[in-house]
Amino acid sequence: MNNFAEKILQLYKSPKYHELNAYYQASTVYNILGLERNENRHSAFLAWMLNPNESHQLGEAPLRRFLTLLAANTYVGQGYDQGKCYYDVVRKHLLTGNYTLTVEETTTEQSIVGLAREHAKDFEGIIEKTESGTFSTSIQNRFDIWMLLHISFEGADGNVETWTVPVVVENKIYSREGNDSDPERAQTVRYYRAMGVLAPLVSKDPNYCQPLMAFLTPRKAHPAHPSFIPVSYQELLDYVILPTQVQSKQQTLSTETQVMLEGYVRNLSRPQTNTNGGKAKEYSILAISETEHERLESIYGSEAFRDALCAMYVSESQTLLESDYHEVTDDADVLEDFWNANEDLFKVVLYNHFKQQPDKLEVVNQIVKSSNRDTSKYLVEVLRDGQWRVPEGYSRPMSKGKTVCVFFEAFMSTHVCGSVQEARQFFPTSLSGYYGKRKDNTWSSVVWQRDDDGLMTDENGFSVDLHNAQWDFYESLGYAKVGSETAQIVKMWRKTDFDNFLHYIQNNAAIFNDIRIVSIGCRDLDRGDNFAE
Repeated sequence: MNNFAEKILQLYKSPKYHELNAYYQASTVYNILGLERNENRHSAFLAWMLNPNESHQLGEAPLRRFLTLLAANTYVGQGYDQGKCYYDVVRKHLLTGNYTLTVEETTTEQSIVGLAREHAKDFEGIIEKTESGTFSTSIQNRFDIWMLLHISFEGADGNVETWTVPVVVENKIYSREGNDSDPERAQTVRYYRAMGVLAPLVSKDPNYCQPLMAFLTPRKAHPAHPSFIPVSYQELLDYVILPTQVQSKQQTLSTETQVMLEGYVRNLSRPQTNTNGGKAKEYSILAISETEHERLESIYGSEAFRDALCAMYVSESQTLLESDYHEVTDDADVLEDFWNANEDLFKVVLYNHFKQQPDKLEVVNQIVKSSNRDTSKYLVEVLRDGQWRVPEGYSRPMSKGKTVCVFFEAFMSTHVCGSVQEARQFFPTSLSGYYGKRKDNTWSSVVWQRDDDGLMTDENGFSVDLHNAQWDFYESLGYAKVGSETAQIVKMWRKTDFDNFLHYIQNNAAIFNDIRIVSIGCRDLDRGDNFAE
């Protein structure tokens, strides 16, 4: 049993590994429907949970927890920010929960103009107008969540006081605040001014409290207007959703309620698999529970995970791990398969560990947003006598690495090169980030020179004994005579490097016009995808 096999067994025998792997592989209604990061759907769920009048049977508890969180987040430095909540007496009762509560309204995507009704004219200069001259009700002029609350408590004189408290939630999972670079037109600035107009319209109660306005984002971003209270999804999970989930289980509430809460919690911590038109988004994981954090850290500490990370993402892991980075010189192809088999889990492990380190989180996001998993197989075809033919012996679909090697071999058989150095010009080092960042950039070539004894040498003179490093080169693939020399191409091609290779031969069709790569598996062979055209 080799060393890496032992490391895998150590990880696989951990109950935490199996619990987490099952957890992240299980589908939720959000990813099934492609709604994992749809802001409107997130707002709809939160409004459902916060509304005591909904069917979840949770009562006022979730809303009270949320109000406590907002009141607590008005505390800045050594005191409370009066710009976020003017009335200390209201804030105190929201913090302690010592009040009675009435919910008058709860809606999502609430048109601001719609709240004003016949007083819409007062929004002149605040809300944009359409071409027809009416005030716009577009998404930039709607509250993501709107609530109108009344809270009552015993005042200092012993009499019951009732206060009207509007609640506005602006939910930003991806997009920045609208017009945030313009101090006058920024979304939260306009919303604050709009609430000034709405104040006398939504309540005739003399005890009207400044609205509680929340700016909900993954990283607790700061809004353009200081009256909005920054709240992170992590805080929402920790202080509102998870306690609500515990409540639902203790009270043995309906299965529907428990499934809704469980699915939403899982959705927050899953990397996004759905993208908008194929474009990766900035925030992939929104929040992770403390229980998950402890389990994920145990996976991060395993040697098998570290080896896979270092093998799959060489330059990235050097940045992330710094002095803990180690070069992996064995089983690179096995490590790729190991990472791909656990990709959903391993990405969360990585994000969780670095989520409090903004500089490194940027690197992590590049890994989390991408996918190395590729179930496609490929064939190489060479143009002979006007027909595309598969090279002899390579009629079976091949992996990425084998495909590149066979392509190289076919190219070298149809083009005359005088030396290995000349052959390298057609397959530059830049094609592969995996090899381009190894050995402090001394081990960098994708095309190596091979001598009769199996010694492989790159363009910098660095040598490897083929028989002691079989993971880097296929014994029977990807080598060809170049003049009096023998050249061989490397074996390990990650998905990002392979995609880079496909783009390269496509962009250099004049050079590679008589050889093509055909993708099968995920795509149909009959399509004849020719990446060299």
